[in-house]
Amino acid sequence: MSARELVVLGTASQVPTRHRNHNGYLLRWDGEGLLFDPGEGTQRQMLRAGVAAHDLNRICVTHFHGDHALGLPGVIQRVNLDRVPHEVTAHYPLSGQHFFERLRRSTAYRETVGITEAPVADDGVLATTPAYTLEARRLSHPVESFGYRLVEPDGRRMLPERLAEHGITGPDVGVLHREGTLRGVGLDDVS
Repeated sequence: MSARELVVLGTASQVPTRHRNHNGYLLRWDGEGLLFDPGEGTQRQMLRAGVAAHDLNRICVTHFHGDHALGLPGVIQRVNLDRVPHEVTAHYPLSGQHFFERLRRSTAYRETVGITEAPVADDGVLATTPAYTLEARRLSHPVESFGYRLVEPDGRRMLPERLAEHGITGPDVGVLHREGTLRGVGLDDVS
């Protein structure tokens, strides 16, 4: 079974309210965590939502307006403070490289974990994992901006009632799933 969850850390845009923080979204997807647009206060919202720095594998910034990026220093420093043992990759518009560098190094801290920078220059695939393909697409905004899309790999779904109609049951279902054929019966024959 897939473990997938969207954790909304904030939706208040430029001005937070008493009940809504700046932007911030964590997508848990089959054992990975993708953090989108960590606005100011994201680290605190992560704490309130039960999201640890260890949950992060990717940080995706759509653009460099403050409500989408001012949480980066705290999040990056927390990744280092907690000594996250796995790679954390940051995706952001290449034109904002200087903003990313400024935010990443805005205060003194001990860098114990290297953040892998993967700036986005054009539309296309950013990463492919067994669980997803991450793509970027240019958006229309006053500053260069990219939207991110997660694409789930194609898979096969076996429908027991349809298989039974063709006399396929038990271990034969696994053989058909793995090999795509069974004693002259292919997947196209049972769809």
